[in-house]
Amino acid sequence: MKSNDIKNFYSDYADEIIEKRLRSPYRLRQYAHIKQYESILNFVAPGMKVLDAGCGEGVLSVMMAKKGAIVTGCDLSKPNVDKSKMYAIESRVGDNTNFLVGDAEELPFPDNTFDLVVSSHVLEHLPDFDQGLREIMRVTKKRAVIAIPTVLNLCSLVQVGHGWFYLKGPKSFFALPFGFLKTFIAFLFNKEGVNESYAGNDAVPHVFRFPSVMKEKIKKNGFKLISYEASSICLPYFEFLLPLIKILDKHKSKMILRGLGYGTTFVVEK
Repeated sequence: MKSNDIKNFYSDYADEIIEKRLRSPYRLRQYAHIKQYESILNFVAPGMKVLDAGCGEGVLSVMMAKKGAIVTGCDLSKPNVDKSKMYAIESRVGDNTNFLVGDAEELPFPDNTFDLVVSSHVLEHLPDFDQGLREIMRVTKKRAVIAIPTVLNLCSLVQVGHGWFYLKGPKSFFALPFGFLKTFIAFLFNKEGVNESYAGNDAVPHVFRFPSVMKEKIKKNGFKLISYEASSICLPYFEFLLPLIKILDKHKSKMILRGLGYGTTFVVEK
């Protein structure tokens, strides 16, 4: 799918993150996404002027506003922006938030506008990943916190194997080995990662990357990697494993585990 076609798809697309993920009846799914947000929230302080680049329905924006940040949310989708405004008002942080339609590859802000820019699982949706990264760094004064889906995790392997890590079903026995095979082939052929596709549309990219690829992109584009950690060392299928997952997540920033997350959160500076 061409770049303009991808952007046209997202311009009318309405996320369902609040209902499907944040309030999911599947505890594994809910937990994995909450940990994703928490891995970013740790870097947000009261009074900070923060941009949520690719804000979706405003879930992370509202969380940051509740911490006392002054938040601008930007998304290509007008339905998402409208939902974000309503969600912020319902959450009683409307005065601390502002939402507008904008392209993450051409952010509508001057250089060095924000104390912090955050991006939560957005870059993998863009036609030009590197351009999105450069735009994030252009509009921050110094620091950005960027979370992306990464492939070196069992839940990630299930997803790229066309299964659902939080749900046991007919595909469960095949998704994990199929995802492993696709990831191994991607590694052999020096690919950036494995494409899951998005919203049931095989033409819309949604790439789970190798963590090393993101590290290389940060360096190639002239930025500094300060730190990175797994968002969660999530394990698939079985909710009774949650206590073990929570123990692993206490150590998710350790060198042996930080690249093994369902997603990885990178702290980047100019």
